[in-house]
Amino acid sequence: MALFKKLESVVLFVADIDAAAAWYAQLLGTEVQHENAHYAFVQGPGLLIGFHPADGKCPGGVGGTTVYWEVADLGAAVERLQAQGARLYRGPMTTSLGATAAMLLDPFGCSLGLHCPAATGA
Repeated sequence: MALFKKLESVVLFVADIDAAAAWYAQLLGTEVQHENAHYAFVQGPGLLIGFHPADGKCPGGVGGTTVYWEVADLGAAVERLQAQGARLYRGPMTTSLGATAAMLLDPFGCSLGLHCPAATGA
């Protein structure tokens, strides 16, 4: 029996949980919810994204883990995120398996990965 069932949530540690949650809610077309004064979250496709105040143990920013979202059109996704205030950090690049990928920084300093699978052909 496998230990892990599925990815349930990703928590981003940020200076302003309300601003970060609102930014992601706008991208995902959803509403911000609060568990308490120190934790906001939004429901994304198949994943809950939580926002916790950055602190000494988890200062946030680009030095940690990057979550990659699958997209249909990498260029269009990068452009939309940049129009919303994100900044291109790495890429776009083509992986050795033919997929394309890019990493951006959201307006709160957290990394945001994009992945577009290799074309399967016709």
